Amino acid sequence: MSVANPALSAKILVIDDDKDLRYSLRRALAGLGHNVLEADSGETGVVAAKRDQPDVILLDNRMGGMTGIETLQMLRGAQPQAMVILMTAFGTTQTAIEAMKFGAYDYVMKPFDQAKLIALVDKALSARRDLAAATKSTRTLVNPADYKEGIVGNSEPMQEVLKSIGQVAASDATVLITGESGTGKELVARCIHQHSLRAKGTFLAVNCAAIPENLIESELFGHEKGAFTGAANQKLGKFELCDGGTIFLDEIGDMSLPTQTKVLRAIQEGEVQRVGGTTTIKVSVRLVAATNKDLENMVATRQFREDLYYRLNVFRIRLPALRYRKGDVPLLVDYMLQRQAAAKKLKPKRLSNEALDACSPTTGRATCASSRTSCSAPTCSPRARPSCRRTSRRTSSIPAKSPWLP
Repeated sequence: MSVANPALSAKILVIDDDKDLRYSLRRALAGLGHNVLEADSGETGVVAAKRDQPDVILLDNRMGGMTGIETLQMLRGAQPQAMVILMTAFGTTQTAIEAMKFGAYDYVMKPFDQAKLIALVDKALSARRDLAAATKSTRTLVNPADYKEGIVGNSEPMQEVLKSIGQVAASDATVLITGESGTGKELVARCIHQHSLRAKGTFLAVNCAAIPENLIESELFGHEKGAFTGAANQKLGKFELCDGGTIFLDEIGDMSLPTQTKVLRAIQEGEVQRVGGTTTIKVSVRLVAATNKDLENMVATRQFREDLYYRLNVFRIRLPALRYRKGDVPLLVDYMLQRQAAAKKLKPKRLSNEALDACSPTTGRATCASSRTSCSAPTCSPRARPSCRRTSRRTSSIPAKSPWLP
């Protein structure tokens, strides 16, 4: 065996109660220039890991005293950045699942080919160096408390959105939010309400596309007892329930023309009439609407009322798709990881720069197991865990008519 580059030598801890195996591994790894440490039990191994801070740990699963899985859980606290490779002669399904669940880099079956194990150690060391580089990154972790509204982003397009929210929040002006699906239209609507003079009032979101046409009028304006078959009791509509607050009509482009007429009256006159009722009811409601459709084109083709369009489009907020604000990707990823960590009571995590590149909305997306499971690794990169995979996909081209606004 050739001696490795001294600059790439590492500290490796072998935890196994088999003295002969420890000797064999020490000879092979030391011959490559690595500093090899030994422990004959899980208990002494945890102490050694805490004291010597190894880069890679080779851990036997079946030992006297603590088992390998129990030791692995202790090692996560003693040396969380170490890459742990579990060695076992009993490759049960439970062992495999628990090993990955508690943060092992990989596991191998005994008896193993020594050359393959050394190759796996090399891969683990490469991943360890990636994690170390990412940990030293100047990129600071996001504090979710700084984004309590859930709107995350400091790119120029998102700064314009935030400015618009600040400009319109204190007024009672009707707001129309446009953007592709998934751009956060309801988050913006809630943020407008929370920063308005109606913040102590009710906020209700209504998905116009999800309610059958024969029921949406009753949902919005309510109905009297006996107004139609099945109307056993009087029901208050969303406009009444939102009196003094804000109603958010999502996907308003899917609303039928007859219902549009009644919404227009509610905006103009500030009053509604329940289905089957004979009297009008005064309401003080702020309306925020949203759509992913081209309302201007719908007006031109008479699919949407022009007068309602102008009533809605008093103040327009256009939300950019993520592909037009790629600089926000690291911030969004960190935000989601911190929320996951807090919810599962884990240490804060971050993605490596390499993994962040894989998350680019123009080149593909990364599926990272550590953001979905109880992964104990403090940093995740495509090479750090075998479960991190990148899936390429095509994305639509940027429309020529606008640099980033939908």
